Amino acid sequence: MGQHTISSSYDSEEACMEALIAMKWRKGFVCPRCGYTQCTRLNSRRIPLFECGSCGHQASPLVDTIFEGTHLPLLKWFHALELFLLPDGISAMRLSQVIQVTYKTAWLMLHKIRHTLGESDALELLSGDVKVNCDRYGGDPLRCNQFPHPNALAVVAGCTITEAGEPEQVKIHLISQKRGDRIVHRHELAKFIHRQVDISTSIILSPPLAFKLYIPLRRVVREAWDSLKSTYVALGPKYLQAYLNEYTGRRQLRRSDAEGTVLQKLLCMCMAIPAISYHKLIARQSKLPLLATA
Repeated sequence: MGQHTISSSYDSEEACMEALIAMKWRKGFVCPRCGYTQCTRLNSRRIPLFECGSCGHQASPLVDTIFEGTHLPLLKWFHALELFLLPDGISAMRLSQVIQVTYKTAWLMLHKIRHTLGESDALELLSGDVKVNCDRYGGDPLRCNQFPHPNALAVVAGCTITEAGEPEQVKIHLISQKRGDRIVHRHELAKFIHRQVDISTSIILSPPLAFKLYIPLRRVVREAWDSLKSTYVALGPKYLQAYLNEYTGRRQLRRSDAEGTVLQKLLCMCMAIPAISYHKLIARQSKLPLLATA
C-alpha cells in the first residue's frame, strides 16, 4: 500500500471537529436534557462544550458516538476511517504504522468501526425483491455444496436486487454449527429472514434445496472471502462476523459515486452509533456460539 493522505476537507483538528458538530446537530443545537435550542459554546477545552441556555447542561458533540472518550486526535480517526474505506480495507498492523499508534489502539479503532457498521446494518432490513441463500464462506463457494472446502464455515446470505438483476444491499451471517456439520437447516434460513428481512414489503426467494442457489449472491460471498483473506490472511471464527460486516458495509457505502460522500456516510454512522468499549467487545465475542475451525 502506498502513501495515503487525508481528504483536504478534513486537514486540521478544527476542521474535523466542526464537521462532527455539524453532523451532531444538523438542524441546530438541541439540549439532550430539556430540548432547548439556545446555547453558549465553551471553547476552553480540547473538545468544545455547548451549555444549554435554559437548564445549564453542558453537552459534548462526541457523547454517544464512536469518538466518545477518545484521547486520540480526530485527525488520526479521520485518517483511519478513510483507510478503512480502501477497497480491501486495512489491517491493524498496517494502520498502526500509517497513523503512528500502537497495534492495540489500531485494532480497537478498527473493531469500533466494524461495530458501527454492524449496528447500522441491523437497523436496515432487506426489502423489495430479496434473495436468500444458504452457503459456505471459505474455499470456492461456486463449487457444488457436496464438495465443500474442509475449513469452510456455514453462512446465510441475503440481498436485494437491482433492476439489472444484480445484488445490491447484502448481508452475510455466520451460522452456529457443530463441528463436522455441513448442512444449513431450514430453521436457520427462517431465522435470518425473520431478523433481517422486512417481510411486509418484500418478495422473498429462498432455495428449497441447498444447491439451488442465486449465483450472483454466491459470487458476493466469494468476493468477500477473496477480499478479506487478501488483507487479513487468516481469520478465525471468533471475530469473523465483524469482518463480514466490514465487507458488506464497505461494499454498500462504496456504491456511492462520490468519494467524499462515502466518508461522510461513514462519519454519519459513527456519530449515530455509540462506541463499544474494549471490555464489551471482548465479552461479546466470548459468547459467540461454537463454529467450525477456520
